[in-house]
Amino acid sequence: MAMVLSSCAVAAGGVIAPAVTDAAAEGCYVDAFPPGGGTNIGGSPNRYKWDNTPYIGARYNRCNGYVYVIYGGYNATHYNVRWVAPGGPWEQGELDAGKGLWSWPARHGDYNLVVQACNRGGFLSRSKCTNWSPQLYLNTR
Repeated sequence: MAMVLSSCAVAAGGVIAPAVTDAAAEGCYVDAFPPGGGTNIGGSPNRYKWDNTPYIGARYNRCNGYVYVIYGGYNATHYNVRWVAPGGPWEQGELDAGKGLWSWPARHGDYNLVVQACNRGGFLSRSKCTNWSPQLYLNTR
């Protein structure tokens, strides 16, 4: 899945980004929500955060079959993302801090996602990361 994560992050750079908001009038969207709570800071899709965490928002576009995840809010070197796809285990990957958008073709079912912002440590030291964002639930049926 790491290879898919990398290729999706690159593909999401700017070509796909407009599709996140263009089809709203067509009834194409299903937005994620945080069943465990979180502060809604607005946006399209709505973005959620806790104090001292990055924000995360997610949307499924029924018209093109893609999931879009919006993340950010920190001056970070990268973001860690954890997700569970329909029927799968939790997985973790790394997202580019400069992109702020990750997308992929969806499978039908339920997704859960969280992100944290990180800054790389020095030689032989670990990255320093924030706490995880609120967990989002997204239905892609």
